[in-house]
Amino acid sequence: MNTEEKDKFEEMARKCAEWTWDLKALNTIVIDLRGKVSYTDFIIITTGNSERHVRSIALHVEGQMKQHFGTIAYGKEGVAFGRWALVDFGDLLLHVFNGPMREEYDLERMWPDAPRLGFEDSPKELYGHFEMQAFEN
Repeated sequence: MNTEEKDKFEEMARKCAEWTWDLKALNTIVIDLRGKVSYTDFIIITTGNSERHVRSIALHVEGQMKQHFGTIAYGKEGVAFGRWALVDFGDLLLHVFNGPMREEYDLERMWPDAPRLGFEDSPKELYGHFEMQAFEN
C-alpha cells in the first residue's frame, strides 16, 4: 500500500468518526491497526443510546461513505437489531454498540498498544458517558 492510500484510509476513518458525531454518538474512538492485523487498517467504535440510535448511526455513516467517497459496504451485520451494528468497508470497520454490549465485548482492549487517532475538534460532551471514562478521546 502506498502513502497516498494510507492517507486516504486515515482521512476516511476520521470522517467516519465525525459522521458519528452528527447523530450524537457517544465515546467514539478510532483505533489505528495499520501493520498490526491483515484484515483492516482502522476500527471505529462508538455507542448509541437506543436500538434506533445504533441503527441510525450505522446507516448514516454508511450513506456518507457512499456519498463522499463512493465506498460501498462489503457487508453489515446486526443493523436491524440495534444492539451492535458492524459495517465493513474493508480497510475500515465500524462498530456501533449500545452501552451494555460495548462494555460486554470490550473491543478496545483487544489492541491496547495500537494507537488511537486524536481529534482536536471532538465534541467533548459526547465523551465520558456510562462507565466508559477510559474511552475518552
